[in-house]
Amino acid sequence: MEKKGIDISHHQGDIDFDKLKGNIDFAMVRTSYGAFYEDRKYKQNISGLEKIGVPYGLYHFSYATSVDAAKKEAEGFLNLIKNYKPLYPVVIDIEYSDRTANVRGDTLEQIADTFCKMVQDKGYYVMIYANLDYFKNKLDGEGLNKYDKWLAEWKSKPTYNKPFGIWQYSSKGSVPGINGNVDLNIAYKDYPTIIRGKGLNNYVNSNKEETESETISEINYVVRKGDTLSGIASKYKTTYQKLASYNKISNPNKIYTGQIIKIPGNLDINPTTYVVKKGDTLSEIALKYGVNLKSLYEKNKSVIGKNPDIIKPGQVLVI
Repeated sequence: MEKKGIDISHHQGDIDFDKLKGNIDFAMVRTSYGAFYEDRKYKQNISGLEKIGVPYGLYHFSYATSVDAAKKEAEGFLNLIKNYKPLYPVVIDIEYSDRTANVRGDTLEQIADTFCKMVQDKGYYVMIYANLDYFKNKLDGEGLNKYDKWLAEWKSKPTYNKPFGIWQYSSKGSVPGINGNVDLNIAYKDYPTIIRGKGLNNYVNSNKEETESETISEINYVVRKGDTLSGIASKYKTTYQKLASYNKISNPNKIYTGQIIKIPGNLDINPTTYVVKKGDTLSEIALKYGVNLKSLYEKNKSVIGKNPDIIKPGQVLVI
């Protein structure tokens, strides 16, 4: 699934949304920058997109040079977006500016993590925007792997080796209704379905029971030599009785090497394995669990085979 989109701000001037209709699948709207300035066209742009029925995401251009500054920006952003229901992610835009040019990579990672965590904790689907150089050299820490990425790499195909959900592939696009250049993007996920289904971005989850059930079924533990059910339970801060009941194990003293023990997804744990479901892709699994795509493939090459783009339902992958 690929969707074509643009990102817009006051730099695009007054957009003729009637002409834009039918030419894009989504748009990312800049709402603000720094601490704290509103984009002077963001309300007009959101209203125009809503009028023509085009789903949108919202982004904030960060000038933060410290964690405290990131907190202030996040607070301002949350206050601004609280009355909207974007069906695409809400984003912190981290790129070169005169204010942030000399900020160290580790500090930028802390800034991104602080901003994203604050926004995510309020029930939004968050994302980080940056170019290839920043993602490779300044925002490459494992702590950011848990967040979706919007990659800016203006080439014929992306070369970034970590998962990302949106690719900005050109800064010199042209679409009806906009005078001058506009950034062009491809989204690889069905964000409206994800966001509605999980009740994010000010939507009410209308399918909560199904969503929770799917989450529970995805977390698995493969029994290793020497394991006991009580030992596994202790590792995941639960009881062997609960695991025995959940997995319909009649004799908790008898488990065998290779057996899959399902761990309830509402526990605060990191899974050791994942059972592939219909529609899964390896990049989405890597993104979900915050692991490197290449490393995930190498760990499971014997199961997946030569083509990492082809995985099959029922395959058990080591996370």
